[in-house]
Amino acid sequence: MMAAPPAPHLSAKVSMDASNDYKKIAGSSERTKHQVRQLSVTLDNRDKEVIKNVHVKWTLFGHKMADNKLVTLKQGSVKTAVDALKTSTVKCEKVVISGTPKYTVTTKKAVRGTVQVDTKHHPASGEDYYGYAVRVYAGSILIDEFYSHPSLKQEK
Repeated sequence: MMAAPPAPHLSAKVSMDASNDYKKIAGSSERTKHQVRQLSVTLDNRDKEVIKNVHVKWTLFGHKMADNKLVTLKQGSVKTAVDALKTSTVKCEKVVISGTPKYTVTTKKAVRGTVQVDTKHHPASGEDYYGYAVRVYAGSILIDEFYSHPSLKQEK
C-alpha cells in the first residue's frame, strides 16, 4: 500500500480591491450605487520545487435589490504555477455591480395658479455586492478556502 503524496506547502491570502460610486437620482433622496470589486490572491510556495497546476476558483455574490435574494454575480478560475520559495499574486477579473433601491420621484407644477404634485414610485433594480468565496487547489488537492461570510461556504 502506497502513502498519498504529501500536500504541497502552499499558502494563500485573499484581498479585495473595492470602490463605490454613487449617482443621485433626480427628484429623489435615493442614489444609484456602482460598485467595482476585484479579488487578489497571493500564493506563497514554501517548497523547493515549482508547484504547477495551481487553480484559484472564485465566486462573487450579491443580493438582488428587489427581493434581497442571494445571487452569483460572477465566477471564474485562474490557473498558474508558483516558483520554488516564491510568492505569486493572481488577480481575478474586475466585476462591476450596479443597483438602485426602490425610490419615489415627486414633481410639482403649477397649472392655472394651482400647484399639482405628481408622485411616481419606481421599483428597486440591479444588485448589491455581498461577499466572495475562494478555493485554492494544487492539482486536485484543496489547499485552502476563504469565505467573506461563513454562510457562503454552503453556496460554493
